[in-house]
Amino acid sequence: MIGASAADEVLLPGVRVWLGRLLADLDNGRSCLWLLPRKVLDDRGRADRLLDDVLHELSDFVLVPPDAPPARDPARSLAPARPPAPGRWSGLAPVPDSDDGLPDLPAPAVRLAPSAHDEPEPPRPPGPAEALAGLLERLADELRFTGRAATGPDPTGDVLARLTGGSSGTAETRPVVVRAWREPVPSAAAHLLRRLVATAKEAGLPPRRRPRALVVASTDDLPTGLPDQLAREDIAVHWWWGTTGRLDTATVVALARPLLAATTERQRVHEAVARATITEVCGPFLDVAAALARRWRDGSPETLAPALHDLLADHPEPAALPPHRAQGGHRPDESLLAAWNAGTVDSWDGSLRRHPAHDLAHGQTVAARVWLAQNHVLLPLLDDARDQLTATVRLRARVPLARLAQDYGPRREPGTAPEPAGSAVDLMELGGMWSAHCDGAVALTATERRRLRTLRQARNRLAHRDHLDGAQLQRLVEELCS
Repeated sequence: MIGASAADEVLLPGVRVWLGRLLADLDNGRSCLWLLPRKVLDDRGRADRLLDDVLHELSDFVLVPPDAPPARDPARSLAPARPPAPGRWSGLAPVPDSDDGLPDLPAPAVRLAPSAHDEPEPPRPPGPAEALAGLLERLADELRFTGRAATGPDPTGDVLARLTGGSSGTAETRPVVVRAWREPVPSAAAHLLRRLVATAKEAGLPPRRRPRALVVASTDDLPTGLPDQLAREDIAVHWWWGTTGRLDTATVVALARPLLAATTERQRVHEAVARATITEVCGPFLDVAAALARRWRDGSPETLAPALHDLLADHPEPAALPPHRAQGGHRPDESLLAAWNAGTVDSWDGSLRRHPAHDLAHGQTVAARVWLAQNHVLLPLLDDARDQLTATVRLRARVPLARLAQDYGPRREPGTAPEPAGSAVDLMELGGMWSAHCDGAVALTATERRRLRTLRQARNRLAHRDHLDGAQLQRLVEELCS
């Protein structure tokens, strides 16, 4: 079973940078909508832990709903405690702002007296306007609004006016943080954003003296297309998308890996390849990365797929993604929203990444990721080993260096001046060195010949986009560390 990641998520570099951008918008007086995947909101308080880190950075704030709701005071009620019966006027006038996204309220209607045989009607959930009024009522409780009662045709607007300092002359500048996923009608929090921003602008307040709100929600809680509308209304919309990158995954893997019993150079290289492989295969899915880092002990390519299969045995294969796949960007494409909410797709270092459970059903995808990881670790080591072999080639040459460079060195573009013989030899590739040995231009000992052959075969295999198997990797590490 997959557990939590080995690292505290809020301490990862990518998460710190992402949250820093959110805090910067709040500090500059902007209201923000923070969109999290549904899976994060349902994941045992993960959203609360992320939000707690943001709240820790704020000097003061107002949290709705509060962790410990205060006792209700009927004298300050701004809306009915219970929703009215179907068809009855709510008591609130229609909201005058035509761009606030709220539908018109139902007109008054005459109701017949219920019959003795009529069954009691189930309570009707509050409509959008009633939900917004209820949210503002609870917000007024948290802000300890006292004095003049909320009267008049628009109690909702009355609370918003108080937030902008309409009655006291002092605007409320503490960020109002709304956990929309805990609200009876989550979309009411987004409507609060629109009304609050519009009211603050009408009051003529400068950005740093305006009331501002941070609403945390999922796209499942909002009407389709609303995040894009809010962004056009000068509300900062932050998608939890592409938050972590390679460094974050590598950190989680390093913290989850068992400590090495010894620290020889060979073991360090093997461990570096194993960690890079886990990082590449798991990408932004940190819980899988941490679990695989603990489970896949030997680091052999042959045991990777079985370890992943065992790890993800109870994980359903993600649904196929649509043909159009958005790469990178600041948000998931509309066609990816369902997969994003399910936690099976994300952006990682600018590339679209699907859950490893999906990649397991396509074996070539996992193999390609293993190849990328081996390239990342082994190519620099192969380049260093090639540099060391150039001294051996100079020493073992049977022909003048100028001829050796001309016949086996790198090809020159027509018309370019020739490199000095010594420099050209230094630029010889492993394949050129091997050809010179096979043609008798360089005489190598058995040990030198075995080393060159192993390095050349590994380099060629990686160059053809094919990863090394366990035995090939073992032989290469032996030569690299000898």
